[in-house]
Amino acid sequence: MPVVAMDLGGTRIKFGVIDEGRLVSTASIVVPSSEHFAAVLPDIERQIDTMLQEGGYNSLQGVGMAFPTIVDSDNMKLLYKYVKYNDANDLDLKGWARDRWNAPLAMENDARAALVGEWQYGAGQGSDNLVMITIGTGVGSAALMNGQLLKGTNYLAGNIGGHQIIRFDGERCNCGNTGCLESEASSWALPDILKKHPGYAGSAYDAGAERPDFEAVFRLAGAGDAFSLSVRNRCMDVWFNGILNLVFSFDPEKVIIGGGVMHSADVILPYIQHKIDHASWLPAHPARLVAAQQPDWAGVLGAGYLASRTTF
Repeated sequence: MPVVAMDLGGTRIKFGVIDEGRLVSTASIVVPSSEHFAAVLPDIERQIDTMLQEGGYNSLQGVGMAFPTIVDSDNMKLLYKYVKYNDANDLDLKGWARDRWNAPLAMENDARAALVGEWQYGAGQGSDNLVMITIGTGVGSAALMNGQLLKGTNYLAGNIGGHQIIRFDGERCNCGNTGCLESEASSWALPDILKKHPGYAGSAYDAGAERPDFEAVFRLAGAGDAFSLSVRNRCMDVWFNGILNLVFSFDPEKVIIGGGVMHSADVILPYIQHKIDHASWLPAHPARLVAAQQPDWAGVLGAGYLASRTTF
């Protein structure tokens, strides 16, 4: 009997049907502009029913949902209002899954779900002590210790890697704090980072010849552009410091790095690994940095794995 899992992003919802640990079908839908999650549920129901019908399935073992916010995964509740669906934490989603498909619901934060997906089906296989950090529009993180997801009293443990303070006198973050890793080196912050970096005037970004994104920064840096090289290395130094903090905090065997920047994994991994090897206090067995192997579907796979182990 299959499970259906969802990774609910800001603009799209990814769906997967997972049967006996295998992702047998996938789909995605554009999220309506409505801020009300209740209005999105009928679209989710139609998509799930279509996938079940196409696969010839009559029942579900479970439903998994990964949300980009803090999740009480024991009581299946969102603890903070997510901007896109600010009513989702007021809904009885556990009852919704039970009433609609007679299936139990598993809910988890998207970074934790992605870590579970990599642990079971990707770069973390064979290891029970893992940290994952995803670097993209924002920065997410999660930790697994002795085969158990780290959650903490308020479900924050290991989960706020993007909001660890890297510079006490740094840039103001969208969370309200100062000097967060996200505000110092993430996609949403990069346009301002470029503008404030020495040498911006007259650069390809200033002239509008290049988009202010990490694809351009890494491409131009690789071609020898001095300004892009300086910005690239500064951002990688920020990521290194954040990852080192996670290594000190959780002592993982591996650090899995995912997110859009990993299109440049050939540059990022050796740069940060070299620094970790020399700074981690673990010269004999340093934490090994690896690229995520399921960058597009780790969240779906992880949510599905959790759903397959959930009961009413």
